[in-house]
Amino acid sequence: MTNRTSATGRVRLLSAATAIAAAVVLAACSAEDTPSEEDVRSSADVAVTSVQDQAEGAASSVQSIASSAADRAGDIFDEAKIDVFVAAFRAGFPSLSADRETQSIEAIVSETCPLIDGDASDREVNAKVAEVAANGSTVPDEDQAARIAQLVRVACG
Repeated sequence: MTNRTSATGRVRLLSAATAIAAAVVLAACSAEDTPSEEDVRSSADVAVTSVQDQAEGAASSVQSIASSAADRAGDIFDEAKIDVFVAAFRAGFPSLSADRETQSIEAIVSETCPLIDGDASDREVNAKVAEVAANGSTVPDEDQAARIAQLVRVACG
């Protein structure tokens, strides 16, 4: 059962509980031995509390589902930025990307973002990019490292 179906089931359960509580109150009122006003209020209070608890549970489930969806959307957006970086790196720097696994290129971002997030200087960021972007004996020059660092900054943002 999906979360959406589960929430729908809770709403149905809530409706059923309300109907049962109403039936109990009506049956109690029509019996020959008339219940006291206090008994009726007590029964109604129990039914209302039960309904409130179920409504709060349903609301909590809906909030949890919405939060989970937002998290997944953020993850998808982050993955898309990484994919764009890899494509741009392959297109812009063919000698640095030749015969390289995608994960190796993604590592340029994953290893450089902490420096960027930690407010490292441009020189430190560019040096890290040059180190991680190197492909065997092919090493990016300063200009290439700076351009790659710009791509990394976008992917980290």
